[in-house]
Amino acid sequence: MLEHWNVELCAEPVETEAVLFDVIGKLRKHVVMPYEEALAIALWVMLAWVHNDVATHSPILDITSAEPESGKTTTLGVVSFLVPRSIRSVEISDAALYRSIEVWHPTFVIDEFDNVLADDGKRQLRSVMNSGHTRGDGVLRVNKDTHEVELFSTFGPKAIGMVGRRLPATTMSRCIVVELRRRKVTEGFERFKHVDDGDLADLRGRFMRWATDSVELLRGVEPSMAEDFRNRHGDNWRVQFAIADLAGKEWGDQARGAALKVEAVTDSRTAGVRLLAAFKAIADESEHDAISSNDLVHRLTADPDADWTEWKNGKPITQKQIATMLGRGRFGIYPQQVWIEGRQVRGYRFADFADAWGRYL
Repeated sequence: MLEHWNVELCAEPVETEAVLFDVIGKLRKHVVMPYEEALAIALWVMLAWVHNDVATHSPILDITSAEPESGKTTTLGVVSFLVPRSIRSVEISDAALYRSIEVWHPTFVIDEFDNVLADDGKRQLRSVMNSGHTRGDGVLRVNKDTHEVELFSTFGPKAIGMVGRRLPATTMSRCIVVELRRRKVTEGFERFKHVDDGDLADLRGRFMRWATDSVELLRGVEPSMAEDFRNRHGDNWRVQFAIADLAGKEWGDQARGAALKVEAVTDSRTAGVRLLAAFKAIADESEHDAISSNDLVHRLTADPDADWTEWKNGKPITQKQIATMLGRGRFGIYPQQVWIEGRQVRGYRFADFADAWGRYL
């Protein structure tokens, strides 16, 4: 057991608003970040304290940055002393992860997760991380001593840190992504020493008291959800919205605004759905009812920053790759002979996309 796992329960009741305010202040004291990002992290930290009692889904907190030295490691350091029973690591195996959950029910804080993604030998770990998004899910393993099959739970709060955001779509959709930026030389902060102290211990004690008093208020709660938070987006934010609502209407509104801002820079859709969206944008601007495969490639790769410009091995996406993504049982859309301005060319009719657009966009 680690020293910071010992928590002294706060003797006095704790107001949700007060502890939210103090955690946001602690984060922004040591890391330069916008208020909305700090609020999103603070709400996730509070989720971690009621996670095992009230959460149905377990969103991964992904602290990322486009460049190193942007405060990612410091943020994870602060978080690691605020969440319950944190285990902080720069690497972990799939077996260590699910066996730790079984024994300790910890909160994982894993930095340098981009190294995990780069290691082909870590595919099992990524699968285990993904499997822990929903309560009741887990992994089956054979006990080496008894040779019996055992189900290990993988459901537990996890925070990761990485440079960039090249996560598999299946993992990205399970994440709340907070992207930090390198501070300006004129922006001041207080250096975090990465050691436990009285202030952090006091916050943990207040969190424990708050969680003890709030569990029943949060159990099974259904906060108001905007249309933008359907499906997994809503699953990832539902408890945090409920927590913010406990602090008052203003906090609830701020939480929903922060979620919109955070999600606006996160595209967790699969490549196929992103292609559908790009195709629809082209169709909406077109004067025709179809487009040739050749023109489609030119339109998709016109933006040098678009995904399609360097699709595979630094080369632009091809007509064949587009046809493969849209067909083969995924969306059932295939290139065919179409008429455009009196010419017959191989391409796509926009009308053939109506069903897929309605289902996936």
